[in-house]
Amino acid sequence: MPDSPSRTPAAFRALRARLLARRSAEMGPRLWLVTLALAACIGAFTYWQVRVPLDGALRHGGASGATLRLGVTLALGVLGAGVIAHARQVTLASAPPGPEWLALPVEPRWVEQHLAREAALPALTVVVPMAAAWIAGLGLLSPLTQLALAVASAIAFALVTRLACALALRAPGPMLRMGAPTHAPSRRLPAAWRALVSARRPVRTARQATPRFRTEPRWRALSRLDQAVSLRAGSPRARLAFTALALVSSVVAWFVGADPREERAQAFAGFSLACAMLGAWAAWRAAADPPSAVRPLPLTLADAWLARALPMFALLGATLVLHATVPAVPWFARLGLALSWTLPALLVPLFGLHLGLSLAGKPLAAENLYYGWLGAGLIASLAIPLFGWAILGAGFIHATRRVTRWNTPEVA
Repeated sequence: MPDSPSRTPAAFRALRARLLARRSAEMGPRLWLVTLALAACIGAFTYWQVRVPLDGALRHGGASGATLRLGVTLALGVLGAGVIAHARQVTLASAPPGPEWLALPVEPRWVEQHLAREAALPALTVVVPMAAAWIAGLGLLSPLTQLALAVASAIAFALVTRLACALALRAPGPMLRMGAPTHAPSRRLPAAWRALVSARRPVRTARQATPRFRTEPRWRALSRLDQAVSLRAGSPRARLAFTALALVSSVVAWFVGADPREERAQAFAGFSLACAMLGAWAAWRAAADPPSAVRPLPLTLADAWLARALPMFALLGATLVLHATVPAVPWFARLGLALSWTLPALLVPLFGLHLGLSLAGKPLAAENLYYGWLGAGLIASLAIPLFGWAILGAGFIHATRRVTRWNTPEVA
């Protein structure tokens, strides 16, 4: 059946409307209320953080300085939206949601537009702080300037997100990671077709060594499985690579600064980033194994917890020992530093691990939820010092109470 240009856009509009209605219904009233409350808090915080510096820029640099400052703020929001859309498009291209698109009489451009719209949905979260920053300019800048900034930001948002999605489909890097063919005929296919074909190609399997049966604790066997999987190409290896880079940077930071306070701040920033990426690895690995394959094994929840927690504690503990032996500060200050940094070393990675255990078989959902909690904690700390730790503590308690879902049958 040939593709009808008049029916195709209407079919995709109906699909988007049904997806939007189903997602809205799945959230429920309570989650909508929480989402709106978080959006209001983020908007109020952004308004206050932009309003005061913008007023100062207006007093010292005039209207042109204030306009430039607000424009740069909105431009950063647009760039953030582009990064989010690009990352989401790469994820969708590796596992496109929906039916078998190649079996439908649909032109590739409509599939590409649909995937781009799906990838741009998470980028809409940037609209809340951008709108709050724009509102902060009311009363300080002229209405014509405000209108021009609003129109320019909306146009730039649409163009940047579309460009980011198009680059994600056409860039050779993501295509190679997804296993796309590299011969000349495949490069002549439309970008959407290449993504769909590459997502369905079987992964090349390397020759494995003959298995050896060992007498060891169950958690150690599971830990060896995590090590073997994480050292291969994919999401776990990327997170471990970022973790190693952040840990090395945190130690090197003690030797590149002039002020001890600046060195300590840089080292703590690198160490905190490493803890965050290690928690993302734990969330992905704990949730990545299919429940149907893990539950028949003689494994307990304690085995699944120990297999990830002990290697993380060993890595972070060794790093804390290195931080405690740097000669930049006195020994008693180094001891206090190591003790105070134990909180992020324990809370953040375990938070990711517990989220992964509570969402077995859903690694992407576990990682997104983990990053969402970290973002909320960061914003809370910027608004009220140390309040972010209370947010993360509440999320950790909530995730810990749900850890028993690791053993819940799928029919429940």
